[in-house]
Amino acid sequence: MENHPIVTLIQKIESHYPKELLKYFSASKKQRLGKLYLLINSAKNEEQRSKELLFKKIFAKPYTEKNDYLWRNEIRLLKEELEQFLLQKEHYFLVQNNTTYKNWLLIHAFDKLKFIEGMDEKHETLLKEKDDFASYAFVLDACMLQLQNLHYKITDLTKRLNQYPTLLGEAKNIFIDLVSAYNAKLNNYKAHYNWIAYNHQNEYREELFFDEQHFILTNNPISNFFNSYSLSFSTSADTDAFEAQLKHLNNAIEIIEPLYAKNKLLHENRFLVLMSKGRELSANGYFLEAHETLSKIKEDADKLNIHNKTIFYVNYITNLVKCKFYKEALHTLENEFSTENTLYKNMLLQNRLLCYLFLRNTEQLEKYISYDLDAAPFPQNYMLKVIKSAYFYLIKDYETALNIINSLLNAKYASDTMQYYQPISNTYKKLYTIALKNDALKRYSEKDINQLENSITEFESNSPLEFQKVSVYLWLKEEIQKLNNKK
Repeated sequence: MENHPIVTLIQKIESHYPKELLKYFSASKKQRLGKLYLLINSAKNEEQRSKELLFKKIFAKPYTEKNDYLWRNEIRLLKEELEQFLLQKEHYFLVQNNTTYKNWLLIHAFDKLKFIEGMDEKHETLLKEKDDFASYAFVLDACMLQLQNLHYKITDLTKRLNQYPTLLGEAKNIFIDLVSAYNAKLNNYKAHYNWIAYNHQNEYREELFFDEQHFILTNNPISNFFNSYSLSFSTSADTDAFEAQLKHLNNAIEIIEPLYAKNKLLHENRFLVLMSKGRELSANGYFLEAHETLSKIKEDADKLNIHNKTIFYVNYITNLVKCKFYKEALHTLENEFSTENTLYKNMLLQNRLLCYLFLRNTEQLEKYISYDLDAAPFPQNYMLKVIKSAYFYLIKDYETALNIINSLLNAKYASDTMQYYQPISNTYKKLYTIALKNDALKRYSEKDINQLENSITEFESNSPLEFQKVSVYLWLKEEIQKLNNKK
């Protein structure tokens, strides 16, 4: 054991925390490690610290090359326990001496609890005291947490959009503070080097920067991950936009997987990028691929990412419906997930109704269709009423179906997306009108069916792919195809 690092580490700890390590081992109830620590610490010479002697006292048998793995494992465990002791001592020291560190820890604890009021309070305190404690890295991380939780904190999209500029501005200013602080520290080391160089007749000098610092950002795994993920949020309506999105998402996933394998604190980054991929695959018609991707993180949604659980299950269940896994979707709604959030509650109701619609289960549709559909926000209220009209179509009350769809077509919706929803409703109206017209006949006329098919062709020629994958449209398209097969 001569010059062994474990001996040096124990001696260093003893010089700073005499007798405290012994109390630590007593409390941990790890008797063998505590005994090994005592033997090493109390040894008066190298003979008493010899591997062979220590091994025999610990394992009650002679040391051999064959059982050396026992010794190496015990030394490894002792080293880990000593490091754990030091972590506790350092944590206590920082909590007692750095208020910013304490508030930073609390804001992370509040983040896990999703105690928004507590997070807001600590965030405000950290910003107010940023210069008093000069701990800009902690403050910047707290700003990032506020941005990360904004979607959870403010469900109203308009209010959330109004809040983003403030939080982004705060984070940017703290980032500048952080860079300025570290640049000044570098200046200090440069100046110290220049002073030594001057006194030793070395002509080279490091240049100091006091004004705006210009530098090229480097590429590292985490920056590459976030940049790839950022590029995946396409705002383009081009047909090639999805391919570009998928490329960036796959790149981000390829980067985060090995990082996550070593750093489990990155679980949320991995979770969000995989959920984004699943959502985009589903929106663009790759339903089974989306199901495979979302299923990978379903367990994480239940255990590691509780605050993202609602948005995950909304996407997961919506895609189950698109996959035509209706029984699985209903099982999930009944046994695995529910929410009191008004927006998502109505989205899940929509999925439940869609399952019954595709299954043509009019009894269950009638049971849930009485829900106050007007209370839902747009576009959920619009979609729910479309489904309600389809229920009356299924029970052959075509006039009521027409009245509901006409009320939607006559309503003044301001949203730009209505240019895509209205053609869907127009086709529903055509279906109901033709159904009423042909009610007494065994089969619809070929002319009427062709009219419906032309509406489908026209819609798919003039609308983005994501609107062609909306479930109320997919049901309508499927219904028209069934009529066509009866010609």
